[in-house]
Amino acid sequence: MAKKEKILIIGSGLSGMSAGRVLSASGYQVTILDKGFRCGGRFATRRIDAFSFDHGTPYFYPSQIPEALKDMRTESFLKNWPEDVPEKDEGEAALVSLPAMRSFPEALGRGLDIQQNVQIKKLSFDDDMFIAESGDASYGPYDAVLLTAPGPQTADLIEGLQPIGADLLKAARKVTYTPQFSVLVGYDFLRDAPALIHNPTPKIAKIVNQAKKPERPDKSAFVAFCSPEWSFENLDRPKEEVAQIILEDMQKALSPHGFTSEMLNNPAYLAAHSWRYARLETSAGLSPEAQIDTTSALAVAGDWIMLPDTHGALTSGIEAARQIETKLSRS
Repeated sequence: MAKKEKILIIGSGLSGMSAGRVLSASGYQVTILDKGFRCGGRFATRRIDAFSFDHGTPYFYPSQIPEALKDMRTESFLKNWPEDVPEKDEGEAALVSLPAMRSFPEALGRGLDIQQNVQIKKLSFDDDMFIAESGDASYGPYDAVLLTAPGPQTADLIEGLQPIGADLLKAARKVTYTPQFSVLVGYDFLRDAPALIHNPTPKIAKIVNQAKKPERPDKSAFVAFCSPEWSFENLDRPKEEVAQIILEDMQKALSPHGFTSEMLNNPAYLAAHSWRYARLETSAGLSPEAQIDTTSALAVAGDWIMLPDTHGALTSGIEAARQIETKLSRS
């Protein structure tokens, strides 16, 4: 049965999508607003010039999908990664989404009211209802709000709601991250190379061969994930410079696999993406009961709540949804 309560979720990453799935299944009217062009958060894919780059999370594991979403583990759009990707504990093979990593969050959000390119800049609370403002538009009123952006961005939104959410604000301000650059390189030819190359240089932590992934274009395309240390030191460097520096570094990693300098120097596509909130350093350390405000139906979720991985993101969204349901049922 449909419920009258309206719930706003800000952010369309794994936390927002898993929460929206739970709340919608319970009959609530759910709206998801996201500042990005496509949903997915770190499960990001850039498709351009006949290339496909998974420049956020490159793969994940079945055990990272919580029991509440176990039906997703057998979905046809999930496929085991090739055999040359290292296995996790006890031989668990990695998973990728088809035809792109963002296909997983898109499947979680199937049927939900998701509005992209909407950046919420302010929240207000009056007469037990929330209003969200993007600068040129107003959204609401809503009976509950779930914030799923990284800790610092979530804190900025809660700040304007004070004194509501004081404990959530304190927890979000505690969260710290290290950044990471992803450099996307594509060529108009195909040459074999390993699926992953780990720590090939001090600047590069991992190179992922996109052509090795199932249902990706048959062209040599790579995503180089820069080391946290180098990313932090060069965070303010222009992205064009970052891309060129890492391209030169990739020559050392790919030359043993038949790539010559002449081949690598002229990519068909070259770009750098900056993930300012890439790797969690300090989590909020919130229990599920502490993910919601004590005086209102304001809740938070994300991989910064407790566990900095796919499981943490999904689980925090599910737990936040349950806390919202409990709060609304008592009001």
